[in-house]
Amino acid sequence: MCPNCILNQAGLQPGLYIAFIVCGIFFVVGIAAMWWAFRNGEFEDIEASKFDMLDDGDSEENAARARAAVEKIRARAQG
Repeated sequence: MCPNCILNQAGLQPGLYIAFIVCGIFFVVGIAAMWWAFRNGEFEDIEASKFDMLDDGDSEENAARARAAVEKIRARAQG
């Protein structure tokens, strides 16, 4: 709240109530979207899109090679 509102003991204006309600709706929608994404497995393989970018169409050789290289580097880093 603004200092003037506190000093004059004025209440919140109706616009602020509407702003808080809109922010609350956005917050609830964001939480629901995250819950839906986790439930549907959207975050299980987040690196698949960059490998799909390398896919030229019929053969997935480039994507498979890139995926294998990343897995090899991960294994080396963990081991």
